[in-house]
Amino acid sequence: MRAVVYEGERRVAVREVEDALVEEETDALVRIASSALCGTDLHLCDGRTGAEPGLVPGHGPLGVIEATGSAVTSVRPGDRVALPTHLYCGTCPHCAQGLTAACSRVRPGGFGAAYGYAGMGPYRGAQAELLRVPFADATCVPLPGSRGTASRTPSCCSPTPP
Repeated sequence: MRAVVYEGERRVAVREVEDALVEEETDALVRIASSALCGTDLHLCDGRTGAEPGLVPGHGPLGVIEATGSAVTSVRPGDRVALPTHLYCGTCPHCAQGLTAACSRVRPGGFGAAYGYAGMGPYRGAQAELLRVPFADATCVPLPGSRGTASRTPSCCSPTPP
């Protein structure tokens, strides 16, 4: 698959990288439609993050579920989803208190993790064709218009009747 790859200070390129895969039963595989660019990406490109060449940056993606692990129940292939910048399990003591950015399960030996950012776990970023999404039931937010998600669409996102 193609992905944006950090090659060094002020150098990024689109390269072929190994395909993202469903690795755990709680994972989803998302085909990326769009991904945010923000100041953290500028820090990375300027060489201020300690990123190693080969890092795939990017977070804040939207996409379509392509596959899920056997334990995923909240989304299914074909669903359109949004994903937060950080990863979280949804069940650890921090997540249970609403402190999802400090999840204690996504980065052994540390707290919290993010897609495609140096020092925030081993997770590739979303500037790629496919993204592995750990703990998909906690982090995938179904979007209106998704196949089979009408009953799961939050009321804040439902169309208002005329």
